[in-house]
Amino acid sequence: MVNSDEGNTTFRDHSSIAEQLLRVLEGYADEFSNRGVPAHLTHTAREGKYLKGKHIGQEPERFVEEQLIWPALSVFDYTVWTQPYGYPKWDKSRPDFEVRNMDSGVDCAVIGEIKTPNKFEYAEQDIINYLESDLGEPTIGFATDGVRWQVRARPEKSDEITVISDVNLHDVYRLLPNRHEEQESYDKHRTRERMVEAGVEELHRHTIEERVSRIFSSDSVT
Repeated sequence: MVNSDEGNTTFRDHSSIAEQLLRVLEGYADEFSNRGVPAHLTHTAREGKYLKGKHIGQEPERFVEEQLIWPALSVFDYTVWTQPYGYPKWDKSRPDFEVRNMDSGVDCAVIGEIKTPNKFEYAEQDIINYLESDLGEPTIGFATDGVRWQVRARPEKSDEITVISDVNLHDVYRLLPNRHEEQESYDKHRTRERMVEAGVEELHRHTIEERVSRIFSSDSVT
């Protein structure tokens, strides 16, 4: 007898989003070996250490953006502009990126903050600060360190901020060093399984649009 839950899992394991994102994560992991510092990936993935520019030969946040964040956002079907002007309108500060193709049925700002792995809390606080600083238009905020992805929404002229997606790929990230460690085997299928279990599909643009649309439309009714 086949368990229905197992059947559903088998179907979801073949999620194209999980498959594409796994390639992005593997490419990110391989770049550490390409630069001769595979151990530095292990330190960040399993020991909670921060990325160091002196090891990777590049400013850490730029490295993460180029090797992980921008490719991941593309997998999730977002078109982004980096370092956009005008957020918040009264300040000269600006978020790390702006999503240009969000269609939630409401004209809104969609911005994002990026930090390096193990610094998610800083990205989260930055995006909360943006959401709280300009209440004039509905706003969606992404916070990520490339491992954990969180999306928040705030309706127009409201101080109520709702978390609409929170996906943590920490368990997946810990598996990536296995690709370059002879004493351990890298199980691609199991890694993809964990990504599906973590809920990566809900980060796709269409899913976020649906969730945001419900929040903004219910707010307009009230």
